[in-house]
Amino acid sequence: MIAELKSYRGVFCVRCGDPIPVSARVASLQDQIAQRELHTPHAFVVRCKLCEYESVYAVRHVQWFNGEPRKRIARVVEAFGPWERGKDRSELV
Repeated sequence: MIAELKSYRGVFCVRCGDPIPVSARVASLQDQIAQRELHTPHAFVVRCKLCEYESVYAVRHVQWFNGEPRKRIARVVEAFGPWERGKDRSELV
């Protein structure tokens, strides 16, 4: 039996360099630009699943990557505000 190779479209994170998968909508933008359709957005925002850095990327930077995209890493986030420690936001007023 031959294993099927998986691939996906994505961009490299500008902060850590890890590949970030893009949505089907962004991939379709790349196809629309290639077909020279007018009024197609040429940029999008995406968040890295490794370092959680969010940035704006050009559609022309989307490329194919082999394998499966990285799953989001669940990690403990320090509390930055009192509402994250169980208090109601209305107490801040």
